[in-house]
Amino acid sequence: MTRARPALPRLALALLVLAACTHAAQPTTPPPDDVPTLPADILAPIRNTPGERLDLVVPLSGGDALPLAQLRGRVVVLELTSAAEPGWPETFAFYNRLVREVGPDRLAVIVVAVDPERAALSPEPDLRTHGFELGWDPQGALAARLQAAALPTVIVLDRDGRIAFVQSGPAEGRARSLTDSVRAAVAGNQH
Repeated sequence: MTRARPALPRLALALLVLAACTHAAQPTTPPPDDVPTLPADILAPIRNTPGERLDLVVPLSGGDALPLAQLRGRVVVLELTSAAEPGWPETFAFYNRLVREVGPDRLAVIVVAVDPERAALSPEPDLRTHGFELGWDPQGALAARLQAAALPTVIVLDRDGRIAFVQSGPAEGRARSLTDSVRAAVAGNQH
């Protein structure tokens, strides 16, 4: 019997998750002066640029799909992450508070787990408030399409579906900048 080879997206996703998990353990030292720096577009958190409209369909954990175009008129926070990331339950509490503060008529949050097994998401954190969806992308197709550089990656879209803010890497300390970005996107796009 011949063993099936793993699909390339799963291998790429595994490498992405491994890199994100080991990133926090690596000491940060500045590069030597004689090492050239990489161009900014290679270091970008995603391949898309601020101001660009993001037209994607997000796979949800229940099996449905949610086109981002359906959320136009609201600011959208899209986070690509893994249940293995530190702070997974705290992420849900933070987004529940943010949706309650801003209001589900003005803000939608989608946390997309890229874990290959659905069981990794269980037990799910407490109930999500209205306006907060859980996505599941086991093959990492969404992360690959965006060319996400690390997990977690957070994207804030304005009411027109344009990228207003992108942040990638470890979650510590990002709550304030993310909250400020959401507030600015809501205030800046009053119709």
